[in-house]
Amino acid sequence: MAHSLHYHIGESVRAIEAEIERLLDVVDTLKAAGNDDLASVILAQVHRLIGAAVALRVATAERSGGDRIVRNKAE
Repeated sequence: MAHSLHYHIGESVRAIEAEIERLLDVVDTLKAAGNDDLASVILAQVHRLIGAAVALRVATAERSGGDRIVRNKAE
């Protein structure tokens, strides 16, 4: 059961990371179009998503006794 939860949390983190990449592309596009205000608002939300992803990874590692390492996205 615990392994399954770790898997699902990992999948959620990967989904958050993929969304972060897409949002950063949107930020770049908005900045190029001169819409710096909206880009700043989106960037602030991206920072919150990064914090959430990191917190999930840390919580998962702590919960498993620290024997799980933060995995590289390439795996």
